[in-house]
Amino acid sequence: MTATGGAYANNVNNNSHYQPPINGVGVAVTNGGGGATGGLVFNMAHYPPSSPLNSPPNSPPSSPQHHQPNGIELTENFYINNRNKRKHNLKIQVQLNATGIYLRRETPDHDQITEQLIRMEDVIGSYCGGKAKKKNGGVLQSCKRKQEEDEEQHHSEGSTGSQQQQQDNKDISAYLYIYAYVRKEKPLRRMRTVRILRFRSFLTYEDNLKSAERWHRAIRINKGSDMHSFGRKPLLIFLNPKSGSGKGRVMFQKQVVPVLKEADIPYELMVTTHANFAREMVRKRPDLAQKYSGIVVASGDGLYFEVLNGIMERPDWRVLTRDLPLGIIPCGSGNGLAKSIAHCYNEPYDPKPIVNASLTCVSGKWAPLDVVRVELLSKERQQEEMFSFLAVGWGLIADVDIESEKLRSIGAQRFTLWSIHRILHLRTYKGKLSYLPWKRPHLEQDEQNSLRQKLRSKSGSTSILKRFQDALDEEEEEEQIHGGHHNNGFSDACDGEEQDNDEFADIISQSTYRPDSWASAKSNATAYYSIPGHSLRSNRSVATIQSRIEAANAEFNTQRPQSKIPAISEPVAADWICEEGEYVMVHAAYTTHLASDCYFAPASKLNDGIIYLVIIRAGVSKSQLAQFLLNLSSGTHLAEAPTSHMQVIPVTAFRIEPDLNEQGILTVDGEKVPYGTLQAEIFPGLIKTMVPNVPASSSSQATTTPTMPMNGVAE
Repeated sequence: MTATGGAYANNVNNNSHYQPPINGVGVAVTNGGGGATGGLVFNMAHYPPSSPLNSPPNSPPSSPQHHQPNGIELTENFYINNRNKRKHNLKIQVQLNATGIYLRRETPDHDQITEQLIRMEDVIGSYCGGKAKKKNGGVLQSCKRKQEEDEEQHHSEGSTGSQQQQQDNKDISAYLYIYAYVRKEKPLRRMRTVRILRFRSFLTYEDNLKSAERWHRAIRINKGSDMHSFGRKPLLIFLNPKSGSGKGRVMFQKQVVPVLKEADIPYELMVTTHANFAREMVRKRPDLAQKYSGIVVASGDGLYFEVLNGIMERPDWRVLTRDLPLGIIPCGSGNGLAKSIAHCYNEPYDPKPIVNASLTCVSGKWAPLDVVRVELLSKERQQEEMFSFLAVGWGLIADVDIESEKLRSIGAQRFTLWSIHRILHLRTYKGKLSYLPWKRPHLEQDEQNSLRQKLRSKSGSTSILKRFQDALDEEEEEEQIHGGHHNNGFSDACDGEEQDNDEFADIISQSTYRPDSWASAKSNATAYYSIPGHSLRSNRSVATIQSRIEAANAEFNTQRPQSKIPAISEPVAADWICEEGEYVMVHAAYTTHLASDCYFAPASKLNDGIIYLVIIRAGVSKSQLAQFLLNLSSGTHLAEAPTSHMQVIPVTAFRIEPDLNEQGILTVDGEKVPYGTLQAEIFPGLIKTMVPNVPASSSSQATTTPTMPMNGVAE
């Protein structure tokens, strides 16, 4: 056996033939017989012509091994022994690299070659040690000396009962279990695949275990950051035992726990006992960022709503949204966010949504998610603030969502039944609707935002850069108050724009200065200021400056998200569009799905900064309305062109002012809120959400021009 991988390489056995490195991989073919537990059939793609199996053996000893640019590479031969003595053993070559795990089977007569590739992104974990009690499939066995194999087979044939048990207890083999969920396209699904490699080339269990551990570590390293990017801190999981049809606890134990074990993910489970349990726990617990690598909710969208608002109610919300990604496992009846994530990454959702979402939560990957801040002004003029990730509803869909709660015991079918009831007894609502249309950003601004986002991700926060000059200016003022004025060129250049004698001043201000640009030395957001070893301000204390920077940074982390629209109690700005009338429904969505079977906003992305405002006005026929609801599952519910009764508008903010003389229902993420004036504003990418581990080409997350029917205001 040989391996490319530095410290993970072992010397080749004396009874091995060495083959020269091929593609950076040293290969040793070990002689000897193999054990038997039955054959495996692989569906594989052909190796390249330079495959190690096609190379002639040589006699030189193994050369030093090292890390490859594409990860650690290991290659070894295994055998599947047939019980039928008339048939030859089948040789399997297993090759591991950063791309995945290749398995190549060739018959002794070289008349049949089959291969399989298990991609590394499909592997969720591995385990090495003794033989597991429960068999998870066929075993690929490492080579063993022929004499020992014959003796073992002779004793096996003559042993029964307790003798066989004793022999199993003396098994010196080490086993490597590789757990993968392989993606299949037709139909789109994830198929659980377990490959078991049996190592017994050495005479002691300890030596065989070292060989298995080398492969185990190589898989972890090739996966990246010890199997997942979260590190070894546990996940905090909130479970709603009454979610869905009341089987939340059973579904978690049977479908989620096995995935967590296979991925070797530590976790802490909290079972909710009452409404807002998770919200209170997240808001009050002080050690969330230090103790946990992420927060997962095993429930419907309502529990995710609780966790999100619990975080946003904390003074250190900015730290948590930066360091703690949120995940969701759909045990509820709606499950809009879980379905939206799977859809945006072209991942399977059905027929096993809980298992597929669990794979997402152990992938170690995350993506920014848009969050909408919702302000409420009740009849009693009391203001309330909350944060939303899914949708805001007024009218038909909100009525169905809330009024069907009495049918929760039948699961998702409650929405269909109550939709029929509401169409037969149609309601309309009077009110005023105002919205700020989404405008296509200019390319230059997109590039600036992208670069600014990269700088934020590297520095963690721009607050130090933003507030550093302010700290310098404050100290300058204090020095002037105490009579300590310093006349030096550096001070003057930093403090103002009065140096007109600079021959390049006009050129800089006219050609290169752009407000709030990363290239501008005058930008408060991103300008850099160096602190030399001996400051030109001789009386300035570096410790004082550092303390002020830390204070400014702490103050920035506790500030609420800065709004760009008027307060809910103030009139809207001139660039808003306002209309007044009678509505069947106004529904705003910022994910593709409102529920697993409700494909509401097909053009939406997780982080596009767009709210899709769907308006259905009074006067729409019941047949049109029925067709609208029937086509929600396929995403064809909106007409090619907007009509006078149905319209979808991309916006960045909106305000609903219902007639308070009427009764009605307002919902935020499926939760009923006080009936009154509601205002919403989107904050792109405010939090992180867990996403599947898929290649970039498989994801549809790239922000594109919306393709849903619109009224033209977004141009």
